[in-house]
Amino acid sequence: MTTTQLEPVLTPAPVARVLPRLAADTRYVLSGLPLALAATLVCVTALSVGLGLAVLWVGVPLSFFALMQARGFATAERERIAPVLEREIPTPSYRTATAATLPARLFAVLADAQTWRDLAHAGLRCIPSSISFTVVATWCAAILGGLSWALWGWALPRDNNELPELLGFGDAYLTNVAFYGLLAVAFVVTLPAVARWAALFEARFAERLLAGR
Repeated sequence: MTTTQLEPVLTPAPVARVLPRLAADTRYVLSGLPLALAATLVCVTALSVGLGLAVLWVGVPLSFFALMQARGFATAERERIAPVLEREIPTPSYRTATAATLPARLFAVLADAQTWRDLAHAGLRCIPSSISFTVVATWCAAILGGLSWALWGWALPRDNNELPELLGFGDAYLTNVAFYGLLAVAFVVTLPAVARWAALFEARFAERLLAGR
């Protein structure tokens, strides 16, 4: 009679589970604002100029370029938000432009509803991206500033009242170092939850406009 030995199931430590998620969320949020600015500059500006010059036909190819770039930014954003939402984002069916002439192809693109949703995302994504970026960047700055305060706090003007003194903890240098160090630890502990909220806030905004229905 043989006995089967069950191998123990190893579960990753909490830090090993949290750090990859934190790195992915932080990377997504901090890279989102530059991409949002690029999308707004390329798509919205090009379309505005193209529509203004459409009467001269010079703006027709520029408008077509802007709309196709909006589709490109939308495709890239679907790939970015999939790891954040931990699910595949369906790609919508775009209206194909099969006409031979450029105006007819532009009209086909203009008649596609998803293209306008892509353009709306390109123009509005700066709002959630700015909020998410500001929140995460503030947390990271608080952590770096609090942990490194002992290295540069001595150079601050002595006539300024530090936060510990205002709270009644005194104005001793070591008191300030300990206070800001503990404050930085608090930001470290809450950073994963804050970064997760910021990433989901930005990703869900993109999903509402870019996911296929």
